[in-house]
Amino acid sequence: MVSIPVAAAGCSSGVPNGAADKAFLGTVHVEAPDIGTYRTDVALVRLGHAACDGFRSGASYEELADRMSLEEGRHPLPSQDLGVVISAAAASYCPQFVSRVS
Repeated sequence: MVSIPVAAAGCSSGVPNGAADKAFLGTVHVEAPDIGTYRTDVALVRLGHAACDGFRSGASYEELADRMSLEEGRHPLPSQDLGVVISAAAASYCPQFVSRVS
């Protein structure tokens, strides 16, 4: 079982502010327009960084999606929205793992 860190590495303030954050959030909000009803931008950025941390630990896309759903508890993102978050995270934060989401 692969453990997916929930805290975002390198995101000390937790406030989305860089070009990568803007690209990530832009993609997420376009591809999952209802996602703002489930998570704040800060929470989305943290999830995005956690996705990259999961890829770095060796998780496959499927393992990562399953683990992130479980770790979100009683109110996980809908699976389609979670897929958008994972894909956008790879494109914006860890492009070396884009091949794992295509």
